[in-house]
Amino acid sequence: MNKKSALTLGFIGGVLVILIIIIAFMMTGQHKTNSQSSSSKLPKINQAKVMKRIDSEIFSIDDGHNYHENQDTWKDTTYIDGEKFGNRQASIAAMVYDSIGLATNNDVESFNFFKEHEIENLVTIWHKDGNSFVAKGYFVVKETGAKYPFAFEFNADYMILQEWYGKTNYYKSQESGSN
Repeated sequence: MNKKSALTLGFIGGVLVILIIIIAFMMTGQHKTNSQSSSSKLPKINQAKVMKRIDSEIFSIDDGHNYHENQDTWKDTTYIDGEKFGNRQASIAAMVYDSIGLATNNDVESFNFFKEHEIENLVTIWHKDGNSFVAKGYFVVKETGAKYPFAFEFNADYMILQEWYGKTNYYKSQESGSN
């Protein structure tokens, strides 16, 4: 074998080794990317469980709040038309009743002005961190058939973190940093 042939053979061998190394890195890199993306997939939200929680919160005769993460602070995480419920004299139901535009009645104790167990256009969306999700939709007003918007934020264990009723758009309020 002459010197020229040895150089050519060495060059081809070197190029092949480099290609094999590059292919090996690419395959390893793809494998890691695929495993990372599959491990970051969020679990499917159980719509029936969400409906049960919302139904209990609104139509329960035991005053709801069984599914709040923090039983002591639920009044501070409830908003009606953008206004924090807090320690108001009226009930949440009375404030929602006013929000709908029905005659003021501070004695309203339940949400019996909605068609019971009727929720329309329920949409659930995970937050990017995967620790909580939002369920939003509409209750239907018995008298008028009008749709009344609501949103609930749940943790991954389906416990209520916050709730919104009425005109305040949940997403806009989160973008601006206010509720």
